[in-house]
Amino acid sequence: MNMVNAAKQQNVEHFIWSSLADTVAISNGKLDLPHYMMKARIEAYIRSQQNPPLFRYVTFVHVGFYYQNFQTFFQPTADLEFRVLLKPHARLPLYDVRDTGIVVAQCFEHPDRWGQGNVVPIVAQRLTMEEICEIIRRVTGNDKVRYTQLTDEQCAGQAKETLDNLRWYNDYGDFEERHPEKTKEVYDKMKTLEEWIQETKWLMN
Repeated sequence: MNMVNAAKQQNVEHFIWSSLADTVAISNGKLDLPHYMMKARIEAYIRSQQNPPLFRYVTFVHVGFYYQNFQTFFQPTADLEFRVLLKPHARLPLYDVRDTGIVVAQCFEHPDRWGQGNVVPIVAQRLTMEEICEIIRRVTGNDKVRYTQLTDEQCAGQAKETLDNLRWYNDYGDFEERHPEKTKEVYDKMKTLEEWIQETKWLMN
């Protein structure tokens, strides 16, 4: 809460907080994702301070899953297989991290529209793993790209929070705010996965 209170002391007029869903409330206590809950609790604190409110304008942005993650911890194997806990129906809320500032700038430029306690998701597309693989195959021309769903037993040894994050997408992703339709109301030129692959040449060498 120190950052929030410091901003209040400096008379910040429009405060934008990067928040996420309250995973404990939505999952009825089944999932407690610390990096979600820290953000959600601060959002709840800001919303609770209404007499008077902490800031004239406040916006809560909910960022998605970066395309750039495919180049780091979410890479396919050497033979281009994504081996993950995600179920076939689960959708990742994807976007190019470089679009973050553009959406935030829109919120600052239009505080009367987006600074009234609004939740503004920053998401370009919600895609299943098979849809992701199909796009990669089409753009790169490599038909070896594929996805295999792993079981809990096969994921033993991986970090619990990482696995719980994937379980969140499996079971509760439809109940959160990160939907591209809402983002388009703020900014309608979010980069698609296809455009990002073409620009970065990822897996095209």
